[in-house]
Amino acid sequence: MSLFSELKRRNVFRVGIAYLVVSWLIMQVADVILNNVAAPAWVFHVIMLVLAIGFPLSVLFAWAFELTPEGLKRDFEVDRTDSVTPQTGKKLDRLIIGVLVVALGYFAFDKFVLSVDRDAALVESTTQIVTEQVAGSSPTSTESDKSIAVLPFVNLSSDPEQDFFSDGIAEELLNVLAQFPGLRVAARTSSFFYKDKLDAVTLTEIAEQLDVAHILEGSVRKSANKLRITAQLIKADNGFHLWSKTYDRELTDVFAIQDEISAAIGDALKVHLALDSGALTVDRPTVIEAANTQAYEAYLQGRQLINRRGRDNIERAVRLLEKSLRLDSEYAPAHAQLAIATALLLRSPQSYGSLTLAEVIQRATPHVEKAVALSPNLPEAHGALALLALDQEKYEEVLKHADRALQLNPSYIDAMNWQYLAVSSLGHYDEIEPTMERILRADPLTIIGRLNYISVVASKGDFATAHAVADALLEQYPWAGYVSHGTSSMDYEGDLATALKWFLLAFAEDPTDTFSNTALVSGFIYVGLYDEARRIDDNLLFRVDAAENLGSKAIERARRRMETDAESPSTIIDYADTLHKAGYIAEAQLVYEDQFARKPGRVILDLINSSPVPSVRMALGRSQAGDNDGLEILLELIDQDITARTEADLLDGFSYRAIAMLAALRGDSKMVVDSLETAIELGLRDPGMFSEPVFASLQDDAGFLAVQAQLHAMLQAERKKTLQLICHENPVPDSWQPLAESCSGVDKRP
Repeated sequence: MSLFSELKRRNVFRVGIAYLVVSWLIMQVADVILNNVAAPAWVFHVIMLVLAIGFPLSVLFAWAFELTPEGLKRDFEVDRTDSVTPQTGKKLDRLIIGVLVVALGYFAFDKFVLSVDRDAALVESTTQIVTEQVAGSSPTSTESDKSIAVLPFVNLSSDPEQDFFSDGIAEELLNVLAQFPGLRVAARTSSFFYKDKLDAVTLTEIAEQLDVAHILEGSVRKSANKLRITAQLIKADNGFHLWSKTYDRELTDVFAIQDEISAAIGDALKVHLALDSGALTVDRPTVIEAANTQAYEAYLQGRQLINRRGRDNIERAVRLLEKSLRLDSEYAPAHAQLAIATALLLRSPQSYGSLTLAEVIQRATPHVEKAVALSPNLPEAHGALALLALDQEKYEEVLKHADRALQLNPSYIDAMNWQYLAVSSLGHYDEIEPTMERILRADPLTIIGRLNYISVVASKGDFATAHAVADALLEQYPWAGYVSHGTSSMDYEGDLATALKWFLLAFAEDPTDTFSNTALVSGFIYVGLYDEARRIDDNLLFRVDAAENLGSKAIERARRRMETDAESPSTIIDYADTLHKAGYIAEAQLVYEDQFARKPGRVILDLINSSPVPSVRMALGRSQAGDNDGLEILLELIDQDITARTEADLLDGFSYRAIAMLAALRGDSKMVVDSLETAIELGLRDPGMFSEPVFASLQDDAGFLAVQAQLHAMLQAERKKTLQLICHENPVPDSWQPLAESCSGVDKRP
């Protein structure tokens, strides 16, 4: 008998197949269970190893033994006439078929049920949070009925690159519908989340997740200069079609088609929802002729990249928008979005690029002026004006322009976000959460809105929510998820090693982004890895030098940086802070006073953490200069700021750092110690706070030294964990390697 026949007779093949199928099913079940109980990764690896070792043993066992009615016997001990291997083989066949049926059932369940649930969770993870926090303020059922989501139109053209065109049709309709008084329109990011998912999610589920009563869906077929657009308005709870129509047009009529569809939908909504469609006024941008459809598509791609944020995306958006304007120099939306993209590339802790303020103003202003001239009621034009004002820290102007943009498009999320930043900087802390809630109601899946929302909830100690929202962002856009996890871990939880892991992953995604790099540099500074911090961003070297007590070097870097960006308030305050921390109080005071005079009646805030620390430094300067009257005025403003933060429940570790400095200025050493302890409890890990000049008289105070020692011990532990991470578990091996000096002598054991 051949070896193959003997293997078949002894059921070796069947045993091997059964073992593999059962092992696969065990691994799937183990993966689900271990993920849900948050088991360490090594547990799953051990299961895999045990199953792998078991495979050759099971095959050898099947070769050497036979299971008989009398029990297990070695094969040579069984008479062939008494062998039951055929019956055993049939049992194994049934086992294999049964397990395969279970496996296929699980596979189908995962694809068609669990994957849909996972997608829905991205929406629900944010909408549920907002709903819980604004309990009692939900719209009435009548108001809720007056709501709609515009889904991305399906591209039926043969060219998949026409997706941008189909998306543009739907988005323009969304913007038009947003202008109906009393109609709530789900914002773009959330409704467009369902692109390519419409086969897996029902319209009823989408409506529930976005909290809307109606769905507008459609399709676009483009062939040469011909367009066929089909649109239908659906009542989500019963699937009833309220209205539908197909339009066949020449491509040159694209905006007229949008207006025609919008008017028809408006008539349908007016009948069914008693809306005042007569109040709808649309200032239509210049129509792109057929020869310039590429300009329109370049504009759509650029706008999409802006929505994703991050320096690399925004720089790519600039190139696409410049291309759009080369093809059609009179296209107002492209001018407005190019101004926005340019303004987002400002070199600032709140922004993403390396342009000086003068460069931003010079490059962006002509485009925003052109956009306003071409289309005075274009929401994005007023949004661009708001952002340019934000870059210049003209916060009242931000609110004025953002309000106008939102009058024209109530679902304009960027305008809402710039509103949020302005009210924060103006000290209107009671408006922060309502503004954020409006953003998340309108667009549960907004990227920039959730980036900022995480800081709000983490500052209140709700880390579970912060990380749940960050997880949802990871699925949608990894860079934003990395930054969000890192922000919560570093600024509010004090988990620096974990934060640095997240920020290094963000660095791998976009190594030039100023926003995430500022946080990465701060994390390395906190754990004393100054050489690693110096490698990240040349524009931030002055921070590293200041942290390492290289006073004159830090001052020189900050001075040169300010001279190249002389119009930027944040760069100027950075220079004053560097002087002050190095002990040059009088020199710093001149800079502070000049900036304070430009913003009468308002405290100066640190743009990285929005704390009044620079104002307290300025107060110390007035105290040392003997300006008692000026000191009292300034202290009253700082007290008002702290009180407003307290009433809004927005006191975080950075705020308590300012409170401690304020207490030192007033000679209350006990409050200094208590406030610093609270700052540490709330996650602040900056060792530089103990070297503030205002604490000079406390350098021998036992309580002050005890708190300093407490933080030092924490930072040493975080430094050890960080070195383990970057030296032996490097999360970004392809784009960043730690210096040999950093890892010298670091034990590989955790």
